[in-house]
Amino acid sequence: MLQLGVIGTNWITRQFIEAVQTTHTFNLLTIYSRTVAHAQNLANQLAKPEVAITTDLTDFFNNPRLDVVYIASPNSLHYHYICQAIRAHKQVIVEKPLVSTRREFLKIQELLTQYPDVFVLEAARHIHENEFKLLQKQVHNLPQIDGATLVYQKYSSRYDLVLAGQEPNIFSPKFSGGALYDLGVYLLYDALCLFGFPQAAHYFPQMLATGVDGQGTIILQYPHFNATLLVGKISNSNLPSEIYSGKQTLSFSDGGTIRKIWNNYNTWQLNAPSHNPMLAEAQTFAQILTEHDQHQFQTLWKLADQVNQLLTQIRLTAKIKFAADRNEV
Repeated sequence: MLQLGVIGTNWITRQFIEAVQTTHTFNLLTIYSRTVAHAQNLANQLAKPEVAITTDLTDFFNNPRLDVVYIASPNSLHYHYICQAIRAHKQVIVEKPLVSTRREFLKIQELLTQYPDVFVLEAARHIHENEFKLLQKQVHNLPQIDGATLVYQKYSSRYDLVLAGQEPNIFSPKFSGGALYDLGVYLLYDALCLFGFPQAAHYFPQMLATGVDGQGTIILQYPHFNATLLVGKISNSNLPSEIYSGKQTLSFSDGGTIRKIWNNYNTWQLNAPSHNPMLAEAQTFAQILTEHDQHQFQTLWKLADQVNQLLTQIRLTAKIKFAADRNEV
């Protein structure tokens, strides 16, 4: 049984813990939070009164019983937590985006060479689901690809705070926020898994007063087609994602949670039941960590590397700057 510690106490941490518990591979050992009240509230929601709570990061990472750290803090804090975990010989699962900048990614990659028994896994949950694998198979069976439109636009309740003149973490350059570094990560994973690495990439953002993008359009250029990615956190879209192949149009529900896939040409359709969206990645990560599966880790790390390259490139060319960029000079 892998002993799990979590950093971050919001809804996504609770959902992750509920998912990994079904694998019977992880046991929640400890919760780190800046406040005891937030950690205690999470423990209460999970009905886990026995779980240790700490507000001391040194104590958290020095716990000899701790095997795996799950990080769901604001984006800008990921890098330092990952480095601390690696140096403490803990396995790492971190919410996307893995880090804020290219330099941070390369520093972690270098650090991992010094700790070859440690894995760092980016929690891009949807690519592990059976629905996504079925989508990949359907794309592979298309006679050719003539273009694609991938969509993930979901109104964030935190945008109301922006409209009120505030700067919540997910819309703050201080915390590496914005639409691209949240929902856009899903769409880039989609494109890379379905089409490969593009020849060129461009981002046309709609900027907010806080200094980050609220929504925008990503154009990925491939040798024989373009893919248009629509991402947003300040509006809702009911458009499906589509992949074009002559008379055929392969469609699927939003690029982050695929529950429906259909093909207009042969009227083929899949409707998947609802389930915890983190269940598939929990099973994958359990297998990688228990079997120390270097091959699968390296496959996922290469993908995370490509996502980080694209994220950094299109963000900087779109002139979106984070506080984390100051360390790049």
